[in-house]
Amino acid sequence: MEIRQLKYFVNAAKTLSFTEAARLSNVAQSTLSQQVKQLETELDVPLFHRMGKQIQLTTEGSMFLEDAQRLLDDARQGLQRLADLGKLEGGSV
Repeated sequence: MEIRQLKYFVNAAKTLSFTEAARLSNVAQSTLSQQVKQLETELDVPLFHRMGKQIQLTTEGSMFLEDAQRLLDDARQGLQRLADLGKLEGGSV
């Protein structure tokens, strides 16, 4: 599971559109769809019901959305902490 796959999944879950999620993610729709499918394969569970061009979250997808958002938030916070450490000035006491 990769962070970008989680981002793609969250964007698709929020918009209920692979096309709109791809636009938000700045990737081709086929790339986003493929990455979400790989995530589903790795998790061994369908996250979306696909009905033509429409998508709906499965029960598992709805449950996983909360976890995916938490993982992305944790990653952002970790990167922010590292950035903040880099801004600290050294000195002597």
